[in-house]
Amino acid sequence: MFGDMFRFAEGPDGWPRIYVQTDSLPVAIVIVAGLLLSIALASVLCYAVTRILLLWVVRRLARGEHRKWLRAAERHKVFDRLAPIVPAWIVYLSAPLLTGVSFPIISMLGRPVGVIAACFMVYAALRAGFAFLASIEDRYSHFPHASERPIKSFLQVATIVLYLMALIAIVSLLLDRSPTYFLTGVSAMTALLIIVFRDSLLGFVASIQLAAYDMLRIGDWIEVPGYVADGVVTDISLNTIKVQNFDNTIVTLPSYVLLSNGVKNWRGMMDSGARRVRHAIPFDADSVRLCDDALLGALRASPALRLPPALDTAAVRDSLTNLGMLRAYMMAYFREHPAIRADMPLVIRHVQSTSQGLPLEVFLFVNVTDWQTYEQVQSDLFDHVYGVLPLFGLRVWQKR
Repeated sequence: MFGDMFRFAEGPDGWPRIYVQTDSLPVAIVIVAGLLLSIALASVLCYAVTRILLLWVVRRLARGEHRKWLRAAERHKVFDRLAPIVPAWIVYLSAPLLTGVSFPIISMLGRPVGVIAACFMVYAALRAGFAFLASIEDRYSHFPHASERPIKSFLQVATIVLYLMALIAIVSLLLDRSPTYFLTGVSAMTALLIIVFRDSLLGFVASIQLAAYDMLRIGDWIEVPGYVADGVVTDISLNTIKVQNFDNTIVTLPSYVLLSNGVKNWRGMMDSGARRVRHAIPFDADSVRLCDDALLGALRASPALRLPPALDTAAVRDSLTNLGMLRAYMMAYFREHPAIRADMPLVIRHVQSTSQGLPLEVFLFVNVTDWQTYEQVQSDLFDHVYGVLPLFGLRVWQKR
């Protein structure tokens, strides 16, 4: 009965196929149902076996001390997402069997089933690719130089490339065209792509420059002129850079802004372990006078300060003013202070006098960089300076 129903022949693609010749629709339906059931069972069985064996092998290999990359891929389920490719491949190979049925409606299902299976394989490979990129980012984040050389922007470029490759593959499968057919058309769309992905392209170029010249790292304290950005960099991506300001607000900046507008990076200050103090004290010019014995005696008798030996003499009366005495005292006081960096410049200078007094400007470096501690040290230093001013007979200028 079934001797002449089945026939083996070479198909249009060169692969051997089984052709079923029957005029009975119920027989054709039974054959197709049995075929689909066999394909489904084979796919499920192969998926279960592949997934179990693949995960077992990966777990065994990931136990090694030097296979941290493999453990990262396992955590992000790269191999779990690869396993569905096997049943889809079986369905893809079995789809031509449907074209061998003599009934047109059933034979027409062969190509759509094969295309759907192929598209699913592309989709599964795309998900596995995304998981693999995530595992790379996860593992790379444990390296000591990860914050100095972030690769998130490069991984985002790889994500875009995977998207484009998957899109071209799926469109070529649906239209039954070679992928090269669509790749040749990309050059004609270059101008449109540049317009559409302008920010992404600018961000990509900026990310490469930022990474190549080591201009920015996660954890850097930056200030960007023209933007409300004064805080710590928390994330560097392909298009954007996130900055957490000191009031805990988040500012998102395009990457190319840091190259076109410039940025102040405080990393050098943090790495040096020293932070500059710049403070100007405007004095009332009428309070400046030459030293005399009364002033020196008052300074010697004051328990609040200790004059340097070079100044504790009447000889300075002929050469110094009370403001000069203050400058020398401040220099000695700052030199002996434990919070001042002795290996860095310490300058106390006069600034051009104005209608608002005679400014005395102080430049020095303290050995703390933390904001809270820095402000405390700076305040303590100048609290003392302002406290001893009356002992030198000086007044701070202020508008009355």
